[in-house]
Amino acid sequence: MERQTPKNENTEFKDLPDVKIDPEKEVPSQKHFSKKTGIIIGLFLVLIVLFGSGYFMLQSRHQPAKPQEKETQEETKKEPEDTTPPTFVGMQDRIVVELNALDVDLTKYFLAIDENKQVKVQVTGDVNLAAEGEYPIVVSATDEAGNKAEHNVTVQVVSENTMSTGIEFSCYIDGSIPLEAGTKQRLMANVIYFYYQDQNPEIQQKINELQIDVSQYPTQTTWHPSMQQTTPIV
Repeated sequence: MERQTPKNENTEFKDLPDVKIDPEKEVPSQKHFSKKTGIIIGLFLVLIVLFGSGYFMLQSRHQPAKPQEKETQEETKKEPEDTTPPTFVGMQDRIVVELNALDVDLTKYFLAIDENKQVKVQVTGDVNLAAEGEYPIVVSATDEAGNKAEHNVTVQVVSENTMSTGIEFSCYIDGSIPLEAGTKQRLMANVIYFYYQDQNPEIQQKINELQIDVSQYPTQTTWHPSMQQTTPIV
């Protein structure tokens, strides 16, 4: 007995072709879109980097200086170069010293000031205190910036006989006078007298104003008017 196939059985799908789908194969339109998008994104990132770098550089230029840097810049601007030499107060072009006077320090006859401070004085030149005569010297003072002031001065060495003619001995800036040992002894005993310069009032004022220490100027061989009870004839 033959089996009959039912008429309603659907056999149309038997002849359909097989379709294979490759999941790794890209659709052409999708591949083209990915390249274009990548290029755009890359350009956009480059622009962001360039813009950001330029912005930060501009900000750093306009950023105010740090306090320490600002102070250094201001100090540099406010401190002009020092070109002013020291000034000699009560400068004199002639110094009179007794023959054979002891412990004479020629620098003590001069006062140099720079920016309200005493400046070291230097003296160049040879003076023979054992021989009466006149000797040229150069008196100078140099400040911390290297500015130098110079003056030509004559040192006159005089004997006791010349003293009696009325010539005045020069005094140190504190008013003390270096003498020969015997002269000081006779002066203290009121046996002799001599003529001398008083302390320069301009120098005295500057010493008091700047509180300059002159305590080391007097020595055992110097004489000061305050040591004499009877003032010598001037």
